[in-house]
Amino acid sequence: MIFCYRCIFYLLILSVTPFCAQSQDVLSDLKMGDIRLFQDNYAEAVSAYSKAIERDGKLWKAYMGRATAYSKMGYYTEAISDYTAVLQLSPQNIEAYYSRAELYRVRYEFEKAVNDFSQVVKLDSTNAKAYMQRGQAYHSMEEYKKALDDFSKTIEIDFYITDAYYYRGITKIADSNAKSAVADFTKAIELQSNDGRYFKERGLAYLVLGEWTAADADFKKALELDPELKPVIDEIQGLFLNRL
Repeated sequence: MIFCYRCIFYLLILSVTPFCAQSQDVLSDLKMGDIRLFQDNYAEAVSAYSKAIERDGKLWKAYMGRATAYSKMGYYTEAISDYTAVLQLSPQNIEAYYSRAELYRVRYEFEKAVNDFSQVVKLDSTNAKAYMQRGQAYHSMEEYKKALDDFSKTIEIDFYITDAYYYRGITKIADSNAKSAVADFTKAIELQSNDGRYFKERGLAYLVLGEWTAADADFKKALELDPELKPVIDEIQGLFLNRL
């Protein structure tokens, strides 16, 4: 009986050893992927993460890392595929939903982006950035009421997010509410007075309202802060002059 017990013991050792070695290899590949990703060496990061996935196809962190690397390289289809794999293995992964939604927005797949951002706020109702991103997607779909609700929710959660006022103001102009848009751009300027975009859009709102002097002052301030806005501002002013 002693001999049999020893045989069983040695068989267990032999069966566990390859598994342990493989686990170490997976962790080594995963760590190397993280290092290369941190170094902005995305091609080698993809290679390392791919090796980890070959060894263990259920390692969601490897898919997550590779998706990030693919995204940085502009390989959005591959990145979306990997984020999808993450969600199959880790269904409540907020980061994967959020990151995939951002890529859907870049690809103008706004309905898919809305669905993913909705999953984010379902899992974390205090995620202000997800509400703002979903609002931008709704704006692109010309669903202005939903966009305004999301921008307002963003501000409710964190009223220091200046871009929430900015995007809500843009949406109000599109929704024929320029007077209220001026108030939003003014608030954004109060919080961050060195962003030319805010002055540019408030100038546009003033033009819509027929307040030419105020608009001209805002456009001048916008150009002072960001001279690269000149082509856009010239186009805006040209369009309104042609209406006269």
